[in-house]
Amino acid sequence: ITLGMLGLSFRISNPSGQLAWIAVICLMGYVASFAISLGPIFWLLIAEIYPLKIRGLAEGTAATFNWGSNLIVSLTFLTLVEKLGASSTFLLYAVASVASWLFAYYFVPETRGRSLEQIEAFWRTRHDVRQTAR
Repeated sequence: ITLGMLGLSFRISNPSGQLAWIAVICLMGYVASFAISLGPIFWLLIAEIYPLKIRGLAEGTAATFNWGSNLIVSLTFLTLVEKLGASSTFLLYAVASVASWLFAYYFVPETRGRSLEQIEAFWRTRHDVRQTAR
């Protein structure tokens, strides 16, 4: 939400810069909410979701994709701002964030209250993909 608001704040025409504080507050809100939610949850989730047999390799692969995604954002950000403008760039990243959240909501199984053995047993049985997470 805050990332989308940040993108929209750049669309507001304000030549005097009096509304620049909106962008600062939105950016602070995005960083703070990421720091207490998706940022650390990723590392907790990959530590418990994979079966013991493949846990090391799977965690390494997931971490590689995580850092690779961060690298792609870092490498493309300034180019996107130059080509699309700051507003469209932040809105694009907001859409990507919503898509990621929807994927996690519908396809990543809930692990709260489950032991590692229960999570591993979950993966040994076949599941309808629509019922995996909820």
